[in-house]
Amino acid sequence: MPDKLGLMMAEFSGIVRRYRAWGMQKIEAIAGLSERDVAILEYVYSKKEATFAQIAQEMNYANMPNSSASTISQAISALYTKRGLVDKRLNPADQRQPLVTLTAKGEQAIEEVIKFRKIYLSQVRESMELSPEETAILENSLCRGIKNFEKLMQQNVL
Repeated sequence: MPDKLGLMMAEFSGIVRRYRAWGMQKIEAIAGLSERDVAILEYVYSKKEATFAQIAQEMNYANMPNSSASTISQAISALYTKRGLVDKRLNPADQRQPLVTLTAKGEQAIEEVIKFRKIYLSQVRESMELSPEETAILENSLCRGIKNFEKLMQQNVL
């Protein structure tokens, strides 16, 4: 029989997942960006510049659906040619791997998404009504869990 904490974690995870899906629908409606577009833009935003291969590897690592190199390349091309959210330039270290950077329009779009996500995460946190002590305990537990899950993923255990 599953333990109570495990069941509660699964239920809370499901609620947060549904709320996140609702948030992604809002982002798509507001900014016209798919979840993959957002993931690509966020990655490039965090790194300042990245190659197609680095982006594809990150999307694969994040278990992004349809994250083959070909699909990611097509998505980046659409963000470049149709949306004007990214720029591509020659990579002096490897001319076969262009560097992708965000345009001013791309930075503005991802900053709007980040702003929306901060509101969303704040609402999730506030819904838990945690005291400062409970918040510290939860933060420590989540950090430990993230670190341990990362190790398991690197070992291909999960």
